Amino acid sequence: MIKALPLALMLVCGALQAQDSLSLPAASPPASIWTPRRVIATGLVGGILVGSLVSSYYDWWKDDGQPFHFTDDGLFENYSLGMDKLGHTYTSYFYFHTFHNVMLWGGYDRSAAFWWSAGTSAFFALSIELGDAVSPYGFSFSDLGFNMIGLGYGMLQTRVPFLKNFSLKWSYVPADGYRWPPRFTEHYDAHTYWLAINIHNLLPEGARSYWPGWLQVAVGYGVDETLARREVVIGLDLNLGAFRVEQPDLRLLLQTADLFHFPAPAVKFTEGEEPEYSLFYTN
Repeated sequence: MIKALPLALMLVCGALQAQDSLSLPAASPPASIWTPRRVIATGLVGGILVGSLVSSYYDWWKDDGQPFHFTDDGLFENYSLGMDKLGHTYTSYFYFHTFHNVMLWGGYDRSAAFWWSAGTSAFFALSIELGDAVSPYGFSFSDLGFNMIGLGYGMLQTRVPFLKNFSLKWSYVPADGYRWPPRFTEHYDAHTYWLAINIHNLLPEGARSYWPGWLQVAVGYGVDETLARREVVIGLDLNLGAFRVEQPDLRLLLQTADLFHFPAPAVKFTEGEEPEYSLFYTN
């Protein structure tokens, strides 16, 4: 599922460029009016959803049809040591927040943005499993379950402000360079899934001035190049949400970028090896 993330990010950036050319107003439009901004937002969500499904078909299912069947590939003791499960979790989390932010940017009211984002993200996750079910991969209840965990946590964050202090992020830096179309499952060692912790907000009121709001601590999980050893990373993270901007296009761009972890100081602990320190950790 994470193979569709670059497509989603590219479409978000493209929509911002299109919106600028139309010189649309920054204010949210009335709910009953289909302004250009709302048309762009609706088309963007639909384009990401359809494009992701089409991409999945050509990348994974085309010419590999099989009878509907199930599979059980384990959890964190499987072929990728659980990286595939975290990928499912993060993908639904990413799609929910991206759809939600785009729809709010487009002028949808908060209730509509919330439920449509949840519904489309759940639909995409289920569609992927149904596609896998008639391919060599098979329908995986555990994959779908981890999708629902990511979606559920994203939904809770919009309703429980305290949870925004604990955000999921992702970094992906393949050793042999980026390629298009990406084949994420060929480079599990290039993924790191992060839990970013907003230390500033968690400190007592009187102590917050000692920790900048834009700096977070993050804990990451990955695997080595052999897919045989787990890696835990502890480092710093940039909190783009701390930069308050009023311009809606820039705010949407920052919200989208804040779903990713950028290189920062970190220490990596690999099973059976000495800790590895890095000023700009990638993977």
